[in-house]
Order: sequence, then C-alpha cells, then structure tokens
Amino acid sequence: MRITEEKLQSLLEECWAKDDGTTIREHTDKLLENLEKLKCYYKKDIEELIPKELTCELRYRFWEILELACEYHDYGKIHCMFQKKVENKNIKLIKGLPEVKHNLLSPAFVNVEDELTKKIVRLLVLHHHPVERVSTEDVERVLKEEFGFEKSPISFLLKKGEMDYLRDDIARKFGLPEEKLIKYYRLLKGLLLRIDHASSSKQAQDVEEKPPDDTLSFVDEFFKGANINLNEMQIFIKENRDKNLVVIAPTGSGKTEAGFIYLQRKGFFMLPYRVSANSIYTRAEKIFGNCAGLLHSSALNYVLERDERNEDIKNNKEDAVFLNYFLSRNFAKPIIVCTPDQLMHFVFRYKGFEKYYATALYSKLVIDELQSYDPITLAFIVKALEVLAQNGGKFLVMTATFPKFLKERFKGMGVEFKEFSLQQNPYHNVEIIQHTIDSGIKKIIKLSQKAKVLVVVNTVRKAIELKGEIPNAELLHSRFILKDRKEKEKEIKEFFDGRENGVWITTQLAEVSLDLDADYLFTELSTADSLIQRMGRCNRRGKKSTEKPNVFVFTKDCSGIGPVYYKDLHEKTLHNLENGAWDWEFKWELMEKVYSEDALRNTKYLDNFKKAYCYITNLWEGTDSFTISKSQAKELFRDIDAVQVIPKEFEKEVKELLQKWEEAKGNLSERVKLLSQILEYSFSLPVWSLNKLEKQSIHDKLSIYYVEGNYSKDTGFELISSADTEWKENII
Repeated sequence: MRITEEKLQSLLEECWAKDDGTTIREHTDKLLENLEKLKCYYKKDIEELIPKELTCELRYRFWEILELACEYHDYGKIHCMFQKKVENKNIKLIKGLPEVKHNLLSPAFVNVEDELTKKIVRLLVLHHHPVERVSTEDVERVLKEEFGFEKSPISFLLKKGEMDYLRDDIARKFGLPEEKLIKYYRLLKGLLLRIDHASSSKQAQDVEEKPPDDTLSFVDEFFKGANINLNEMQIFIKENRDKNLVVIAPTGSGKTEAGFIYLQRKGFFMLPYRVSANSIYTRAEKIFGNCAGLLHSSALNYVLERDERNEDIKNNKEDAVFLNYFLSRNFAKPIIVCTPDQLMHFVFRYKGFEKYYATALYSKLVIDELQSYDPITLAFIVKALEVLAQNGGKFLVMTATFPKFLKERFKGMGVEFKEFSLQQNPYHNVEIIQHTIDSGIKKIIKLSQKAKVLVVVNTVRKAIELKGEIPNAELLHSRFILKDRKEKEKEIKEFFDGRENGVWITTQLAEVSLDLDADYLFTELSTADSLIQRMGRCNRRGKKSTEKPNVFVFTKDCSGIGPVYYKDLHEKTLHNLENGAWDWEFKWELMEKVYSEDALRNTKYLDNFKKAYCYITNLWEGTDSFTISKSQAKELFRDIDAVQVIPKEFEKEVKELLQKWEEAKGNLSERVKLLSQILEYSFSLPVWSLNKLEKQSIHDKLSIYYVEGNYSKDTGFELISSADTEWKENII
C-alpha cells in the first residue's frame, strides 16, 4: 500500500535531514523561510530575468514552482538507509534494502495536479544534487518496498539527461521555446541551490540579508561628509546605472567610488588581486557599513588580522566577524568585494554552476582593471560577462587601460563605452633610456637625496639585485612573509605620505595594491598597460611640476620578458614610446597601438585568448553541464589561484602553532586565530609555479607547504638556484 499523506508528514517530522538531528521538516521550513526572504528582497529583480517569450501562466507560476521544489527536495531522506547514515536510531531498517541517494527518490513524492508544473518540479528536485550512475532497479525497489509505489512514477525521468528531459519531455510536449525554457529552468535551479546551501550552513543560514533600499544613498552621504562633488565620470555612471558599461579613466580619477555608485542594492565588486580586494573592502565598509562583505580564499584571516578588529576579538566580540564572513560566503551580504574566482567560475558549466550563474544575474557586477589578467583568464571572464549580458545581467567594467581588441566583443553585448581623461595637464614627463636600469643607479641615488623615488622592476630577482646596489634603499615584493610584508606596506605608505626623502624598490605589486605618490619613477619597460599603471604611482594627483622628466623608462635587457610579460607585447610597446609629456590621450593611443586586433595578429597573447575563448564558447553550445568539478573550474582561473608557502627555516615556530591548532578541534574561533598566526609565516606563489619547487606539506589537512630557499627580513625569500624561475607575481 502506498504511503499515506498523513504517514509521510509524520516521517518528515521524525526523520533527520542532517546528522545533528535537524529533522527534514525543520530543514524544509528553513528553505521556505529563506525563499520568502529572497522574494521579499529581490522579487522584482529576479522576475525581470524570466524570459518574456514564455506563456504568462508559466511566468506567473515561477515562485510557486520554486516553492514546491524547496518543499519536496529532501523528501527522499525518509529512506531508512539515509537515516542509518545520519545515525538516527529511531528509524527501523528494512533488511536487504539497497541504499539510494535521496534526490533519486524525492521526485516520486511530488504531488501536483498541473502536469507541466509537476514535470519541472520533479526535474529540479532530481538534479539539485548531481545524478550519476543511476540504478533504476534499486530506485524502483525502494519506492515499492519501503513506500508502496506499485509502479515507479519517475523511471522515465531517471533514464534521461537533465537537458534532454527538459527539451524532449517539457519544451516539445508543451510547445515551449526551448532556449527560453532553459533560461527559466536554470534560474529556478540556481535559486533552489542558493536557498538549499544557505539553509544547510552550520554557521549562517540566511540566503540574503536585508539590503538597503538603494546603496546610492550611502555613497551620497559619503561624498557629502567628505565635502566632495561628483566628477564627470561619476555623474555619468550615476545616470546610467541600468546599463552595461565600460568606463575608461586614468588612475586616481575616482573609479572606486564610481563603482560603488553603480551597485544597486546587491552587487559584487571584483578585483584581480586579493590585496586589492582587501583595500577596497576597507573603503566599502566605511561607506556601506555592515552591508559590505569580503570574499576570497584568505578573507577570514585578513579580517581577523586587521588592527581595528583585534580589539573586538580581545573583547570576545569576534562572533560578528565570523557571521559577516559566513554570510559573505553564502553570498547573503548585499555588497561583496571579491576576486572573480569566487563567482565567475560558473562559466565552466560544471554540475551545480547554476547557483553562481543565477546569483550573478540578479546582482550588479563591477569588474576593475580587466587588462590585469592573463589572456586565458581574460577570455573566461569575457565569456562569463557575455553570458550574463545575454540573459539580463548587468555589469560595469572600469579600467585605466582597456585592450582595444576586446571593444567589438563588448559592443556585441550591447555595452556602452565611455572614455574620460579628467586630467587638464599631463601628469608625466617621460624619458626613454636605451640602457639597463642598472645604468640609472647613480641618478636614483642622487635624486633620492632630495625627493621621493620609486623604482619598479619586472621580477623579484631583479628587485633583490638592485637592493644590493643602492645604499639605504627599501625593498617590497610579494615574497616577504605576511608579518614582514604588512610592516613594509605600512612603512612604504608612511614614507610616500610623509616628508622624508629616499628610495623604495618594488615590483608589479606597486601597480595594483599600493596608493603611492612618488616624485620620480624609475622603471624597467614592461607592457603598455603595466607601464601606464606604474606611472599612476608618480605625481598621482598632478600637483607636481612636469617641466623636467619625472618618469624614466629603461628599455635594455629588461627582466621577466617571456616568463612575465609577452615578448611580442613588450616589443610593440617599445616601438611606440616617445620622450616628452604624456597626456591621457597619448597613453590611450599607446594602448590602441599595442592592443588593437591588427597589432596583436599572430601574437602568442591573442592566440592564447582566442583558444581559451573558443574552448569556453564550445561548452555553452552543448546541452548538459560540463563534467569538471567546481574546484577544478576555480583552478582554471590560473593567475588568480594561489597557494601559501612557508620558508623551511620557520618550521619550528609553525609546528608549535600546528600542535595548538590540532588541540583546538571543535573550537572554530580558536582554530581560525591559530591558522592566522601560522599564515603570518607564509607568502603566496601561483599554484602552477609550485611544481617547480621542492616542497613539503605542513599538514595533510592544510594546503600550505614548506619550501627550500633563503629568507631575510630585508630582502625577502630567494629561491634556491635550481628552482628559481621568473613568473608574474600573484599579488595577495
């Protein structure tokens, strides 16, 4: 006899959804509660994404279908073998019954009269977890012997792929446009996954926090308090917040605040490097307060380490810090500052990508400094933006140097371009020197006696070498352990803000993570985009004289050409350099000459971009989700993904902390603080470079490694010669 509705509801009250004793009914009610929050906060935004070409009835039933999917998604957990798995001893086992995953059973319990609604709900419930290697015989046996289904109501559903069923048994049968139905279904599935994952969280179960009515009011208040008027660029963005935009403007022109203006109620502010995200998060907090969150692989450690937070932790108020972090990880915070690998990996269409895809669709995205990425990662991000634009998403790309070859692709997405110079007079007078940067050492020393000098080179190795040639020079690069690097970052900021004269040597790190204002810049030639970014750290506000050169570019035997910067781009930049004043128009023309489609033809850079773009486009032309995992998809963002390493000489100190970390099992707060102390001895390397080094895991549960080499507080980490390889710094 088929299980009665009364008995079913009783089992939902008795059976566990989680091993902590949370019942299926309690967990389901949490999903329904979160669904109501989602509707309350973002109903209008989400409904605008529902394809207009679908029938009015189906569009009207969107929220009903999502509610039914939330209700039925875990009914299969009443299966006695699942109850055994979560150690619920109150439920009796049926001997000899096979174990079947709960999502394979749940669709059978969907009890809805409307046939179309029932089919969509069943498909959502079945695929809210990956479906692999289904034994229909086992499913039918459990449904019959445990729940009394004489004939399986879902056997046909189990024998087809997700998209095949959607296309053949729903779209064709009910005469619905296939492409539009897929968009509708992906949105539903993504929201179901968001709601389910948030409701299952042990730390923070809200799918969304209440957003402000409009984040613009926070920005207006900030400008008013600082007695600052919006500039031309910021006004343009304020007036065009509902469009997809690419805004090109110089460094120091207020792009960060412009990005905050673009965000409406819910948004992601994405930056290429974690250290940049940390900096922008601090600014976002000052404007948006508790509405802002930070999300990247070491975000929790960063927030716990900040000086202003330490006092709260000492006073046992760290719960707020943890809650903020876990809400950010659930994407529940209205404003989230992050790196693209936290959200944009949906472009790889792995199983469950819809969660991130749907979240990106009803949020506003700000992408800062698009040109900073390797061409392969750039291709992935461009395709992700294209997918969002095609499906109703909204984004703003802000940059000082936009690669021209991308312009037609973005115009094809319906993006509006706008360029702003915002500079009345040239900030830089450039002297091109056809020698190595070593030839400028005497001049660097001389100028540093009366001014603030910044030296930027292309590799850590070259920076360390120059440090040995310039007396009293200070050095900063990414291979200092965290506790030393924080001290040095504070020192370099105080130096360039103060009255003292001298010289600092650094690497690409200066381009993206440090707000410096040097009197003179000495630099190796990199590529056009990188060079312009470096120049933004000299005479940053345009208040210093440019009658004589204040930027010296050395073009001979530059380090890192090949491993760090594409040789062909470096050469094209070299051929278009000129002595004299560089205004914004000249810099923009330089970018066009180097990054136009014609200029890039037959280059490795463009070839890598096109191959990656073609690869990811082919994924979206298929029907089913790709077979890679989410973790594999994140790793494909290879110039963002990084790994922490610790110089071997700190092994003793780290082992003592690891012992305490082991002893603190069950105490999340204590373990996170101890992990932060361990990370104080670490620095970051690109994950793909680690294979070149001799390494040893510090612990089998932590992706942190000891590496061989020499470490000094003055010069940082130097790799042993057999393993020393140049690479583009992954700024953390």
